[in-house]
Order: sequence, then structure tokens, then C-alpha cells
Amino acid sequence: MTPPDALPPDALPPDALAPPSADRRSVLRAAGASLALAAAAGCDAGSEFGSPLYARARGVAEETGRYATVLDLDGIGRGVLVRTRAGHAVKVEGNPRHPGSLGATDIFLESAVLGLHDPARSRRIRRQGRVLRDAAPLAAWLEEQRGVLAARGGEGLRILTGPVSSPTRRRLIAAVLQRWPGARWHVHAPLADAAAAEAARLAFGEALVPLPDLARARCVLSLGADLLGPGPAQIAQARGWALARHVGREAGRLPALIVAEPTPTLTGSKADRRLALPPAQIEALARAVAAALGVTAVQGATHPDAAGIAAALRAAGPDALVLAGRGQSVAVHALAHAMNAALGAEVPHIADPVAAEAGTLAELARDAGAVTHLLVLDANPLQDSAADLDMAGLLRRVPQTLHAGLYPDETALACGWHLPLRHPLESWGDSLAHDGTAALRQPVTVPLVEAATTSEEILARLAGLPGDGQALVRDTWRAAWGDAALEERWLAGLEAGVVEDSAPPARRPAMRTDFALPAATPAASGPVAVFAPDPHLQDGSFAPLAWLQELPRPLSRLAWGNAALIAPADAAALGLRDGTEVELQLAGRTLRAPVLVMPGQAVGVVTLPLGGGRRAAGGVPGEVGFDAYRLRPAEAPWVAPGLALRPLNGAVALLDTSYGQDLADGTPRVRRIGVEAAIPPLPPPRSLYDDWEYPGHAWGMSIDLDTCIGCNACAIACQAENNVPVVGPEEMARGRAMHWLRVDLVRSEEAVDFQPVPCMHCEKAPCEVVCPVNATVHDNEGLNVMVYPRCIGTRTCSNNCPYKVRRFNWTDYGRQANAVPVRNPDVPIRPRGVIEKCTYCQHRIEAARDVARQEGRPIRDGEVRTACQDACPTRAIHFGDINDPASAVSRAKAQPRNYALLGNLDTRPRTTYLARLVPEG
Repeated sequence: MTPPDALPPDALPPDALAPPSADRRSVLRAAGASLALAAAAGCDAGSEFGSPLYARARGVAEETGRYATVLDLDGIGRGVLVRTRAGHAVKVEGNPRHPGSLGATDIFLESAVLGLHDPARSRRIRRQGRVLRDAAPLAAWLEEQRGVLAARGGEGLRILTGPVSSPTRRRLIAAVLQRWPGARWHVHAPLADAAAAEAARLAFGEALVPLPDLARARCVLSLGADLLGPGPAQIAQARGWALARHVGREAGRLPALIVAEPTPTLTGSKADRRLALPPAQIEALARAVAAALGVTAVQGATHPDAAGIAAALRAAGPDALVLAGRGQSVAVHALAHAMNAALGAEVPHIADPVAAEAGTLAELARDAGAVTHLLVLDANPLQDSAADLDMAGLLRRVPQTLHAGLYPDETALACGWHLPLRHPLESWGDSLAHDGTAALRQPVTVPLVEAATTSEEILARLAGLPGDGQALVRDTWRAAWGDAALEERWLAGLEAGVVEDSAPPARRPAMRTDFALPAATPAASGPVAVFAPDPHLQDGSFAPLAWLQELPRPLSRLAWGNAALIAPADAAALGLRDGTEVELQLAGRTLRAPVLVMPGQAVGVVTLPLGGGRRAAGGVPGEVGFDAYRLRPAEAPWVAPGLALRPLNGAVALLDTSYGQDLADGTPRVRRIGVEAAIPPLPPPRSLYDDWEYPGHAWGMSIDLDTCIGCNACAIACQAENNVPVVGPEEMARGRAMHWLRVDLVRSEEAVDFQPVPCMHCEKAPCEVVCPVNATVHDNEGLNVMVYPRCIGTRTCSNNCPYKVRRFNWTDYGRQANAVPVRNPDVPIRPRGVIEKCTYCQHRIEAARDVARQEGRPIRDGEVRTACQDACPTRAIHFGDINDPASAVSRAKAQPRNYALLGNLDTRPRTTYLARLVPEG
């Protein structure tokens, strides 16, 4: 059930938006949707949506179904299966048939259900920031403006969108421009990399994007490319990298990953060799490696590390790969193409799925005087545009403005009109994957906002075309398939979640014969500002989601905030410590921000994460963090020299969630061994008691630290599956976070490692023997289970747990008065004053047991999959019956890399780890 719309604030100019109080009550009100994973009690079931992927018969609605659809990130689609209950979305899983997800998820896909149920979503039409109770005034205004535009052929009309890969949306935009010849379309993509497109034209004559096959790579040189980090292709690239590691282990020869980057990334943490270099030195390295490989355009360039890197690439030959990343210069991107050509690496390319013949935001700003009508579709340029474009001034100058979006965000409050959009899980549409594969989007839940519409329907009305969302998408594919094949292919596309054979053929372009490099980028004389997407908020569009605000960042370990990242040497020179507030000045603009001393940061580089400091981020209270867009220049959106940094007297208490390093006895938490080595077994345990026999199933888990990339998909999947509540920054600062699964950052002299830590389900569990009321017990299949009604909150079990994986529900976080009454019905909401923890998704075990019992068979291996296991993009998590020697988890535990965390305590954990492999020598 959707709550009534709250009264809006008065319309204010953007600069006057005052941050609300960040008290705990408002935080929990913002996080009310953290319970949102299914139908609210008393809500009626909706009609069937689309076609259930695994239904027994087409067209038969089920109490619980799974529907295929697609969700976008930066305009690129990733296919998902959405589990529903009584017409409401419960959980998002990856679609194994879609190339963008391959059956896995990331933190953004997992959080989609939270965004769907977010009580802060826009629910009413607004005029000058005030809620209207009916649509009549908007309809009258639209009719009036339609007449004004018709009289001059659309002259003065501008449409601004984010990056668009949707065939239907592109078709409708083209129809609008045809009907209104004077109109123009502009695309605003805050995370776009213009240098990459320019370099592709320089190398190949057209804007192509590479599709690297990491699975076959034997040596990869990453020039600032975060291949394993957040992005539309993260899941596919992480899966390819994990497969390459698996093949290398089997062959006894691991693939090499060499990374040069200015600030630590997930890719750099998995590198065999990492170079922390400022951007200008990365370009110097690229030129030198290219010269060593025989690229004629850079003859004579040298660098002390170039010879060794070039030798490693040359040894891999066509199985080598060089990739440049966001923020690198045009020369670096072009050199990557040239080095791949010199190595004979067959890197497939396709046309950019989101490239469009549209104007830029900068061009819109330059033409502001000629703009009379501005339609902003699902974009927030007032928040995430460069500071020198002055979007606030532009919106004040345009007489007629209409914003359509999911939230009453910064741009919505500055526009004359705001129209709520439906969530992607409520609407029809389509999109393209990173490799160009098309997929249909279908509604998988009853509409939660009755007043909402879709971008497609808005564009259709503007173009004078009839039809609702479904009809508009069907018309697009009718033109592609024809009337005769439409119905069959439409249903097949809905069921599979992909349009079969829709990916364009990959091309292997040859380098231009007149290829020439631009001049070298001069080295900066002072500190350089590097702008980077926040790992959890991206460009800021995910800031309203409390799950992602509260999830510790993989490398900085910060939650509910951000900081300017600075190298230890620079911090020591300036006398800075974690939390010290500094004034940053760039091109005449200033910004105050706390600093975080980041090991592995390049000297002379200050990294400013984008996406923080939102002034109207849905229900998330206050300006969480600082807003780096206030310094970002349009001409240098990723790397800007000339940064001035001045320490201030104040300090900010950063919410650092770092958990410890090595164990008390000096044993490394993350073991590292060579390919041919083995971890010596512990001596046999001694006990006065006989071991318990498990004649049926004995559940266990194995986590491969060699392929875990620290992406946190497992942690968010656990939160989504198990109704794990949000507690807010004040409670987190007291150490009261409720995450059942944490991903620890473990730093050592050798490298950075990640270690997911759930409940270990110890065979000899220290928590069980100390519970005074027998609330934590062992069941007959080896699970350490919690009997919540018995728990009286003594917390003796938590004190006795050496792994510190038990959480105490201090304040009944899941039952706040303002929380949306929706949840995953398969998992109970825990009351205040009890301990809760990972259960190995016991409800999934019971569901599989019921199906097997009904079919008169035992549970098959792989039939029970935990939420964290399903989410993992690298398939680092194995779960199953360790009584079955043929099960995947038993085979994993039989590897010589297997070890138990704190195994010397003889707790005999059912969760064990596989050591990280390092090259021999």
C-alpha cells in the first residue's frame, strides 16, 4: 500500500534548498523502504504481468512467479528475473540468458526493489514545487503550450535526456523531432568519456567501443580502466576475469593483470602488479610501452617500467589485452588501440549502444537564450552537471520547464512543472546491453504510483502518437519483425528476457593508415583533481537509496558520506589526518571537504568522488557528504590540474567501518599461496565428546578469495533477501550496523584483499554453549539457527563469537512507525532486543526440500542457492551439501587452497575459504 503524499516544501531556488535535520527518526523514515521486498499486508494481488519465465504453462498466474525484465545503468540494459508474490516484486536476480548479467547481479540491480517501494518517490504532479491533487492544471498548460509551439514549428523546444539505448525511446524522439522541426534533442551523461569516443575515431575513423574478452586473456594491461569496478559491463567482465583465473589455475599458469591508476580501484586490488601514477605519468608509461611494442607513432619514448610490461604483453601475443579507462587522455585511449593492433590481439568492437545524434548539455547551455520550452526526462542536470555550465541560471531563464522523474529532485524543484515517472519495474520499455543485445522491459508489479507515467508515453503524446507503454514498444518491434512474427517473437522475448539474435555482429577494425597521436599531455606542476564516480552512488542518482548509503565503500570503508582521497605522503607534508577539513579551490571555485588518507593513492592526486552532497535526494536527510560537482569543470570533467588545497581548523567525523586486519596470533586472514602449493592442514582436533553424525544433509559454504572482487553484491543481496534493516549514520557510528554479511578489506604489504564474512555456522559453535535460554542452537543438518522468541538479548553469544558476525536489534529498526509495511514474506521481521545473523538462507533450503518431497526425490546439488551465492558475479561462493562428495562445495573444500578462518580455535566452521593465488617467483 502506498502512503499518502506528504505536503511539499515551498518552491525555492536551487541555492536556497536547506538540508533537513539528519536525526535518527528522519533517517529511518528515509530507510523505511528497506523493508520493501514484497506485498504489503492487505494489498490485493494484481493481474498477471507479461509472461512468467519458469511458469508451468503460459498465461497462468501464480502466487509466486519469476518474470524477466531489464534494468538500465547509464542507459545500458542488464537482464534480471524478478521474483514476485501476489503481484508485488520481492527480489531481483540475474537473468542467465542476458549477456549483461549472466545470472548474477550487482548492488544497483539488487537495490531496484528498494527504489520501487521508496516512500520518498514522487507521487503527485507538482507546480513550482507544490503538490497538485489533480492533473487538470497540467493538461490545460500542455494544451496551451502545444498551440504556442505549433505556431512556430517547435522552435525553442529542447528535450534533455540521459544516455538512451532504448530502440523505442529513440524512435519516439525521432518522431517528435519530425513533427516539430525546430525542436532539438540533447543528452546529458555525467559519466560519459568523450576521450574514448574521440580516440576511437582517431584510430578507426568511427566511434566504436571495445568488447574485451577477459576470459581468454593471458596478460592484461589496464591504463586507468576499472574493469572489475561498477558499471554496465562489470558483471560480464568480472565473470570473464574469473574464468581466466580458473583456466590459469588448471593450466598451472595464472594470467597476469598489470594496472596503472591514480587512485585505488577494485581492479587494482586484484592486480599482480600495480603502479600508482598520476594521469600524466600514465600517458608517459603508455607511450613508452607502445614504443617498446613497435608502435611507430611513439618511437623513442621511454619509461623505467615499460620494458618489463612490454615483454609480458609480447609473451601473451594475441591473448594480450590493453585497455584504457575513464579519465585518461585521448592519446592513452588511442595508444591502447594501437598496442592491441601491434600485439595481434583480436578485440571485437561494436557501435556504442548509447551513442546518439544529439546535442550535448554544454550546447544546450550555450543556446539558453533561444530556449523557450525545456522538457527534462529522467535526468537531474541541476545536480550532476559541471559547475561552470550554470544550470540553475539556465532553468531560471527558460520560461516554460517540465521535469519528469522518479523523485522530486533538485531539477524537479527548480522547474515550473514536475511529473512523476513510473519505476522501471512498473513500466514497459526496451534497451540494449553493452554488446548491443536487445531486451524487452515489462512491468513485474502492480503500479505503486497511480499518477505516474513513462518517458515513452510523454514522448508519444508530444509526437501525436496514440498508445500506452506496451503498445508503443510493440510498435517498435512490429516494424522490426513484421506483423506475422510479432506475437510469437514478442512472447518469446518476454519469457527469455532477451531478443534472440539481436546483438550486432562484432567487428575487428583495422587501424587507420594515417593514425597519428595528439601532443603529449604536460605534467601538472601542482596537485591534480581526479573526479570519480562514487562506487555506490555513481553519479548521485542512487543517493536516495539508504541501502547504498549505509553499505561501506569497498576501499575507503566509508558509509553515509564521502571524503577527498589523498596520498599518505601528501597528507604527511600538509599535516592532514583522516577527517581533517580542507578548502579545495579550482578555477575560482571553492569547496570544503574532509580528507581520507588512502594507501595506494598516487602522490599529487586528490580524488573527489561524485554523487555526494545531494540537497534533494528523496527521503535521505541532509547533505550526506560533499558535492564534488561544484568544482567540476566542463572542459576537464575527469582530470583537472591546478587544484589548490588549504587545511582548515575543523574536522569531520568520518564513518569508517574498517574491521581489523590480521588475527591476534599474527596469522594472515587472507592466505596467499602459489599455484602448486597447498595449505598445511591443522592438527586433528581434540575433544571429550564424539562428533555429531549427520545422516542426511550437512550444509556448508566455500568462498574463493582468489576470484572475490569485493563488489559487495553479496552483502546487498543478503540485505534484500532477509529484510535486514537500515539503522542510519548515528547508529552505525555506535557500531550497530545490522548487515548479516560484511565484506572486510584486508590490507597487507603484498596487496589488498577482500573477505566476505557471514556466520560461519561452526560445528563447535562458541555461541551455543553460553546462551542462557538455548536461543541459538544446532539443527540436525549442521545449521546454527536462532530461535527468536527465546532470545532475551543478553548478547553473550555475540561476545563469545570470535568472528563477530552476530547483530543485535537495538531499536526495532524494522518496525518504525513511518516504515512502508512491505517485506519479503518468506523471512520474518525480527523484533527489538534479539540477536540476528546469517542463516544460510534457511527458508530457501526449506523451499527446495518441499519441492523435492512433493516430487519424491532428494534435493539435488545446486538446487539450494543462497542469496549471496546467486548475486556473486565471479561465482566465488559455493554452497551445498558437504555430505555429498560430488557436490560443488565438497569439490571446492577438497582443494589444497581450502582453509578455515581461525581454524586453530577448533570451532570447525562450515564456511571455509580458498586462498588467493599468486604467481610463482
